Amino acid sequence: MMVLGIETATRAASVALVSEEEILAEYILSGVKSHAEQLLRGIDQILSDTGKSLTECAGIAVSVGPGSFTGLRIGVSTAKALAWAANLPIVGISTLRAMAANIPHAAYPICPVLDARKREVYTALYKWVEGELQAVIPEQVVSAADMIHQLDRSLKIIFIGNGSRLYQGMIQEQFGKQAEFSPQSHDCPRASTVASLGLKRLLAQQFDLVQTLVPTYLRPSDAEINWSQKHGSRSVYLPENN
Repeated sequence: MMVLGIETATRAASVALVSEEEILAEYILSGVKSHAEQLLRGIDQILSDTGKSLTECAGIAVSVGPGSFTGLRIGVSTAKALAWAANLPIVGISTLRAMAANIPHAAYPICPVLDARKREVYTALYKWVEGELQAVIPEQVVSAADMIHQLDRSLKIIFIGNGSRLYQGMIQEQFGKQAEFSPQSHDCPRASTVASLGLKRLLAQQFDLVQTLVPTYLRPSDAEINWSQKHGSRSVYLPENN
């Protein structure tokens, strides 16, 4: 079984082909150009280089957020279009869960932290239990101070993600030696991890519906906030690209 993985939640987007035995290929897309410019080209390239076709895939796994609003829209809409065209099942994978899965079978809880701007972070807390990644604190968007307040400072915790770098001083001040930081190479969610998590769900027949799969934003966009302020909370905001 082979799965195409798509990850566009952060600036360093990626695509991957993963089987039950190995990572066949994974390409990191440059942060210089937009995801819209590179994503389909990257998918075409990885299929060409591996001598595979989309119809050989058992399904498509895509990171659904939280993360960059624009990046997620591009990634999810592309994955849905490909799944629809090739009649393939699709699964949406949490970006934060994929980040935590970058540290397999860790002995300590893992706290992925993505910079959400506005002095906030996207975060959650996970731990490995009998080979499965379980959520201890659900996904949320909060200030770094609120994130720290929710965590048990008596426990050793592994922090991962660009938000953990941004607020490393604050975290170390509160946790001291109980805070561990993953290597910077682990900071970005990876398409290969998204694909591997998706593979497990596909094997378990846990599909999402192409028609209803949407990104997980956790908070309204600036455009939605401005619209509500201008038109009132009962008005419905319709994005231009809908």
